[in-house]
Amino acid sequence: MSSFTEALPYLFTGFSGAVLVWVLYWYSRSLLFYWRNGWDFSVDFGPPMAWGDEFQASGNEMRPREKVLWGYPLTVLICAYIFGASVYFFWGP
Repeated sequence: MSSFTEALPYLFTGFSGAVLVWVLYWYSRSLLFYWRNGWDFSVDFGPPMAWGDEFQASGNEMRPREKVLWGYPLTVLICAYIFGASVYFFWGP
């Protein structure tokens, strides 16, 4: 590759794919953890998530049940859309 701009599609698609794999990894680990514990959501597991842009300052961190039912699925959908769009636009028709 002769320049950085020629490598950008590969870097963007690789980065978005890596983020998608990372989120899927934590979502599957969380589902396995709560399934093995009888769906007891009193214990927090996985990386922290928050509603909105402020994290610990305003106390809007997601509870474990919210992370499993809303946080991870929504994040997987957004990451899959970005990864699919990058594949389509960079290597599609």
